[in-house]
Amino acid sequence: MNNKIIAAIGLGFIVIFSIFYTLQNDTDARNSVRESLIEMELKEPISRPYSQDDNTPQAYFAYQTSINQIIADRSLVDSEPLPDELLILPGHYVFQNLNYDLTEEGLYRFYLPEIENQQRIVFNGDIDSLLSSIAWIYSHGNSDNKKSIKELHDKALHSKIFGTCDNISHWIKHILDDNQIKSRVVQTLTVENWNSYNNGHTMIEIYRHDFNKWVLYDLDNNAYFSANQIPLSLLEFHDAIDKENYNIHFLADDTKNDISDFKGNDGYDYAFVAESINSNEDTLRDWYHRVVQVVIISDTENNYYFYDQKHREQIEDYSSQYKFLEYEEFIQKFYN
Repeated sequence: MNNKIIAAIGLGFIVIFSIFYTLQNDTDARNSVRESLIEMELKEPISRPYSQDDNTPQAYFAYQTSINQIIADRSLVDSEPLPDELLILPGHYVFQNLNYDLTEEGLYRFYLPEIENQQRIVFNGDIDSLLSSIAWIYSHGNSDNKKSIKELHDKALHSKIFGTCDNISHWIKHILDDNQIKSRVVQTLTVENWNSYNNGHTMIEIYRHDFNKWVLYDLDNNAYFSANQIPLSLLEFHDAIDKENYNIHFLADDTKNDISDFKGNDGYDYAFVAESINSNEDTLRDWYHRVVQVVIISDTENNYYFYDQKHREQIEDYSSQYKFLEYEEFIQKFYN
């Protein structure tokens, strides 16, 4: 046998081995070959050991940092179809022809895989359960930032919402207004050197009659704050940050960030930034220390007021909307 024949046999062996190795180790290549054979009717399609018909409806209740499955109850003969509204009253409701007891306030989720998702907040006056429910629905991101209030409401019937702090605060404000709950959107700024992503924050204050005071909620981070077991206002939180004597309380334990497509207008991916802030409570406290250095509250005419005399010129340079008030005037206007 001459050398050319031996070389040809060797080359053929190498080609066959390479094809065999690729098909054994490259999933995409195997899938491509399998699909080609199926199209040519030389191979039967794969029969999966499950089917859509075998899926069963599921439901669970989320409140604060816990989730509990809820079981359908055939005895609830007075059940009604789920209303096409995000906030519903306590009652008995039907999902996929099954009856469920939704008498406890909080967030309820229903799903039948590959068929349907539904999500409702049962609300009858309990502000804590309402805020916890919204915190479960909302995760930090930006894919829903351009949606209108109505679009956010419609999406929330079936899905989580992904947006930034300003977006969620105004959405919550709208929900609270609809339910006659006194609230206001508030802002903070840093006086350190600005970067492209980490210069301030937007939150919401709610007037709590049970505490006879304004209480701050950061629904972008599922949190509110206290000192000596008393919930803090924005002003009190600002003072407590410097003294480092406050507690963080979490309203939900959902997925905190949507990092799948969290990009700026220039296309930069902010996933690393978002995870670095929310990785644990210590990093969150460090972040608050940077972004909550100036307190800003707006009035009904959209004037934004602050009382920081030391940095007055710097803050007024940021925007013509920022108006300075002496500390006593600020307190009188917003906290008296």
